[in-house]
Amino acid sequence: MFATVLSMFYGVNYFGTVLFLPAVSLEAVAGIPTWMSIIGLLIVVLIYTLIGGFKAVIWSDVIQAIIMLCGIFALLIKGTIESGGVKETWTTVYDTGRVNLFVMDPDPTLRQSFWSLVFGSSVRGFATVFMQTSFQRIKATPTLKSTKNMYLVTAFSFLFVSWLAILEGAVMFAYFNKQGCDPLVSKRLGNENQLIPAMVVDIFQDTPCMPGLFLAALFSASLSTMSSLLSSLSAVFWEDIVKPHTKPMSERRGIIIAQIAVFVFAVIGGVVAFVVSGIEGPATQIFNITSSSLTGALTGIFVLGFLNPWANSLGAIVGGMCSVLFVGWISLGKIISPGVKVHPKLDPAPTYNCLSPNASFAFNSTMYNSSMYTIDVTTPAVETVTSPTGLDVLYSVSYMWLGALGVLIVLITGSLVSRLKDQPPVDPKLWVPVCDLVCCCLPESARKRFRRRTDFPELNGNLHDEEKPMNDLKPEGQSVL
Repeated sequence: MFATVLSMFYGVNYFGTVLFLPAVSLEAVAGIPTWMSIIGLLIVVLIYTLIGGFKAVIWSDVIQAIIMLCGIFALLIKGTIESGGVKETWTTVYDTGRVNLFVMDPDPTLRQSFWSLVFGSSVRGFATVFMQTSFQRIKATPTLKSTKNMYLVTAFSFLFVSWLAILEGAVMFAYFNKQGCDPLVSKRLGNENQLIPAMVVDIFQDTPCMPGLFLAALFSASLSTMSSLLSSLSAVFWEDIVKPHTKPMSERRGIIIAQIAVFVFAVIGGVVAFVVSGIEGPATQIFNITSSSLTGALTGIFVLGFLNPWANSLGAIVGGMCSVLFVGWISLGKIISPGVKVHPKLDPAPTYNCLSPNASFAFNSTMYNSSMYTIDVTTPAVETVTSPTGLDVLYSVSYMWLGALGVLIVLITGSLVSRLKDQPPVDPKLWVPVCDLVCCCLPESARKRFRRRTDFPELNGNLHDEEKPMNDLKPEGQSVL
């Protein structure tokens, strides 16, 4: 139940962040206020999630994924051309320090480094596997073999789409660099999450329908995620909260309760979206900070059960609570503490070719040729990087490490606390014998200390039949938790 509640809080937080992104982009492209877009999007996703159910969610995801990819490729191709071609785009981002993946400094307070990007992201990415949105798709596959194939395709597809998103950022900077106008420095934009939409308006100003394709792609990515989250949240609420603690009821009444849950979660997610709109910074960073206390604890509970044969409910709950409180404390400190380490920013794009900051124009109605305007924009003073002291050192830990820190706290605390309560022998199919797999060279007497029972089955054999139906491998109900 504790893990269920964590997953529901995570889902609502994720929903609110995803709801905010297209709204703030639409404000940049069409001048529609963010609050109005949030309400409009909320109504749309509510209608087709309530009417169509899970089947509508899946098929709309398929169509929306195609639209999303079309929009991404259109943006990359046109943006690269406007930036001077592939070679000039690469030269620009490389010479300005944007290709900085291999920063090998182990300092955990660095905003991003090789270690946090690779290992921090990998540990945080485990949370995706344990979410209800993933489990619903597992239940939709006919066999265990097809489930494994689905995961392989999903993993490579996720990496591919993430790489496209990175390329979008690179092309965006190269474009504004070539135009000689940084929209943030020149005050054309006040929110860095609007940079890509502003570029779309510029490069497609003479191409009918293309800004609309971009908006369709953006909204497809957002709506597909939101509908999946609402569907999964209602399923968890029904299966884990309502059904086990109420008398048997008709299927119709169960559907009505699930639909009411969809509406309630959507409204709460809308409130989260308004809260997120008041936090400065890139949306991905905001989401990682606000959700790490939940994902770290939830992932840690599952991993604790996988790897520790003596883990029990007491250890899982205490470890999870410690993780939520500690990482949540750090996350809150990162947002409100004035002494958090300020990371030096890379040099912005030039501003010699910008519109006057006092010029009045709307992105959706007044297209312009920036070469017609030349003004002097004072480059902001270089920020002084100061070393944090006291608790600010803790608050300065990179947001990329927060999820991994939460998992580590659960594993350590949960393992120690579990020793206080005796745990009966565990079904060997429910945990992973890490020591047997990794330290097979150790004598049996040493490896026995890391497992609860000695009659562990042969590790070379499959625990389940690959072709066995998925419903025979899992208990009844929709919820993974």
